[in-house]
Parts: sequence; C-alpha cells; structure tokens
Amino acid sequence: MLRSQTNVKRKILAATIAAGFVLSIATPVGPAMAAAKKTLVVGSTQGIPQLNPIIRTFAYEESLFPLLWSGLSQWTPDGTVKPDLASSWKSNAAGDLWTFTIRSGVKFSDGSALDAKAVKAVFDYAKKPTTVTQEANKIKIISKVTTSGNNVIFKLSSPSALFPEAIAWIKMIKVSEVSNFNKSPATSGPYKVKSFSPDVSLVVKRNANYYGTKAKIKSIKFVKASDPTAAVTSLRTGDLDVLYQLPLADAAPLKKDKKLQLLKAKVSSVSVTWEYDMKSAPFNDIRVRQAVAYATDRAAILKSAYYGFGQVSKFNTIVPDKSPWNCGTAGGLTAYTYDLQKAKKLFAAAGVTSFTWWGVAGALPEFDAMGQVLQASLKKIDIDMKIENNEVGTWAAKFYPAGKTYPGLLLPNYQSVPGEPAFSMNFLLTGRAESNWENKEYDDQYTKAIGTLSADARKAQWCKALKLENAQLPLITPFVFDVLHAARANVKGAWVEAGGQIHLEGTSIQ
Repeated sequence: MLRSQTNVKRKILAATIAAGFVLSIATPVGPAMAAAKKTLVVGSTQGIPQLNPIIRTFAYEESLFPLLWSGLSQWTPDGTVKPDLASSWKSNAAGDLWTFTIRSGVKFSDGSALDAKAVKAVFDYAKKPTTVTQEANKIKIISKVTTSGNNVIFKLSSPSALFPEAIAWIKMIKVSEVSNFNKSPATSGPYKVKSFSPDVSLVVKRNANYYGTKAKIKSIKFVKASDPTAAVTSLRTGDLDVLYQLPLADAAPLKKDKKLQLLKAKVSSVSVTWEYDMKSAPFNDIRVRQAVAYATDRAAILKSAYYGFGQVSKFNTIVPDKSPWNCGTAGGLTAYTYDLQKAKKLFAAAGVTSFTWWGVAGALPEFDAMGQVLQASLKKIDIDMKIENNEVGTWAAKFYPAGKTYPGLLLPNYQSVPGEPAFSMNFLLTGRAESNWENKEYDDQYTKAIGTLSADARKAQWCKALKLENAQLPLITPFVFDVLHAARANVKGAWVEAGGQIHLEGTSIQ
C-alpha cells in the first residue's frame, strides 16, 4: 500500500541520467546564460517535459516539487517528515483515521483559496482511475476523504502509522487547471512559473502569495545542456550554479575544486539490487543465493562501478546498513562478508557451475562494471558467469512486471525510495518484486509494522521482517550508492533527500 517502487521506465531513465548518458541535444549553456546574483541557474542533460506533479513522468521533474508545490507534509534532511500546508495532524488509536488541519488563509499563487476543499479535490483527482500517478500505491489505502472546517479527514482501508510520509509527494495543485496545466499553473510553493518551454527551459520566480518563508533567490532558471561534458564545463565556468545528477565519473575531480561542492544525502536509500527468479533453478535453491552473496566483493564493486560513492550493505538488506532502522548484528542479522571458499562449497553442494548476468548495453556502464567484477571473482572458484548485455527494452521485458519466469539469470537493477523502511521493504511483498518471492510471514510482519504507531515498537517489527529478508535473500543488495548533484561553492542551503531528490527551495547565492 505504501509502495514507492518506480516503474521500470522511470528507473531506467533516472539511472541513465545519473550515468550521464541521456542523448539529447538542445540550446547549449554558454556565457549568455550566465546567472546574475538574483537568479540561480540549474542545468541538466535532461529537459522538463511537463509540470503536473501528480502525473510526473521522469525523475528530473521531482526537483520542482519543493519549489512550486506544497504538500500536507514535507520531507526533511534527516529523513523524517514535518508539517507543510497542514499545521498538524493526528490519528485515531487504530491508525486508520487521520485528520490534517490546514493552515488558515493559505492561497495559490493566483490568489485563490488553498483550503480544505482544494486539498480534497487534489486527492480525489489523484485517486481517479484515469489519473496515471506513481503515487497510486501509496494512496490506494485511502477509502474516503472528507472535510470539516479547516480539517481534511482521511479514512483508510487498513491501519497506517506512516500515512503522513506516504502522502508527502501528493502536491497541491489547482485541479481545475489540469486540462491545460503547462500553460501557467497556479502554484502552492515558494515559487511560481514565469515561463516554460517543454524539454528546453523553465524559469520560476518568487511567489508573493506563498504562506511560508519567502524564497531567498528572486528566480531560478532550469536549462538543458547538450551533453554531460558541456554541463560539467558550464558548472566549472560559472554559467551553471547547480548541476542536476552529476555523472559519477566526474565527481572525483570536481570534489578537489574549491570553487565547487558535491551535494548528496546524509544517508542514501538508493539501493543497488540484483534480482533472480526464486521459482526456477538455480536460484530457487537458498544455497545458490547464499553463494552469490558470499562471492560478492561489495567494496570492490562499489569502487569499480560507482567510483566509491556509496556504502556497502554487508547485511544484504534493502534497508541500508547505516539507516537508523537497520537492526544489524545486534538484531540477529547475518553479515555476508566476501568469502569465496564458503561460496565455492555452497555452489558445489547445489551442483551449480554456471549462470548468466543479464545486463544493459551502452546506457548503464555501471551495470556492466558490476558484472565484470563479479565474473572475475566467480572465475577464481570455477563458476562460469556469462555476461549478456541487451537493449533496454529487451532487458526489462525479460523480468518485468513481476510474475515472469527467467531461469538462470542474475540481473542488476536499483531502487530509489525515501529512507523510511516502508517504502523499500514493500518491494518485497508478495507479487511486487520481480524475484517472485512469496513469504506470508514477511507480508504479515510488514502489515504489523505499518500499523504500529510507536516508532520504537515499529523498529522492532521492521527488524523481524529484515531478519527474514537477510536469511532468505530474495535479492542481492551489495550496497547503496550516492546520487550526486554539484553546485558552485557560493550556493548555500541546497540539500538532497535519501532517495536522491535535490531541494533548492531554501537556497541562496552568497
């Protein structure tokens, strides 16, 4: 119900952007676009195709969320949520009835009321069967929305302790504008749209009607660079103030430049995951899954494929080792340390001598780099892992959506989600993960955790579920990697969510 797993199209695109391989040509960033001190210039190799946050199509659009739109709740740098348009919220004891109190006198940028009725209209629109939204799995738990004065009341079909987190990305738009949204939409955030040319440029300016702290920068301009090299060059020369999703290969040299800074989350929740079909040989055998876990040199792969920008996940869980929600060794989790001899014995006991790495050709070089390091390790113990790289569509069609059979394949992927365990662990519920894991005990434990209002008690419930994942290995999760953004050193106040989304709403230029 709180599934934040993105569709394959978006995952592939976001990964491609992060790798710096989006093949798009547009107006180059040059001296004419140099930013005045009152304007922040943000560059990317990706354009912004549309503005509606409810039906967002690509990852880059998320950079607009905190600038143009308010939600009832909002994410903070430490991975929790705080009040935004709602001044407060509360639930009943069962956790299936939530009441959000909307701030009084709030207006859209066009001066119209942003009240409880306007909020209800947004959720009604988002829940329509005809509205295609990546938030559908988070809000399908809502069975009824009503209003009473300044209050919006949500009746849920089952208890959820994390409802304020689940709806943080439901942004407040003026629903009556949906049919012509890209023209000049009324916004609810600290900025409003000044001009927009789809896939080319966007300029936003300070919203005088914003209820909260006024934006420190008068305007922000989003421009499209022709290629990653041009974007990095423009950042170095000062034509760009911020570069969205820096290619990792460029990170090390930029890190040494005192005029620049790298921006990343305090604790990343972007997990690299290797999937396999648990219902067919050889990965239906727990010994084979364990063998792969022990044969994975996590540190070496992180260094080779992601230039060391990330953290090893020795417990092999989709919740990162450094997350405050991971219970680690103290919680009874096994550490899968690199041990080729242990892996060799497990492979031998299962009678397995070969399988195939099902990768992506061209667009995602980090996937191939991971496969090559694993292949070299396996070769030392006489396991033949073939590497087969495919066009993106062919790669995805083999395993997506969940329920397909793909014997003998180990395939790389990744999950970009908020830091709260609910949004990553729900990927492993029955029928969700492409690895076809079905574990009723895990499903039940997840449901218990979701319905536990106390954070401390909920962590104990999450730990029980993590122990099942740690023992059964429905995925190989070698590490989390850092989604990097870059900025000039004089840009202050920018920060990055655990899932890699950049926040520029509090940014200033000094």
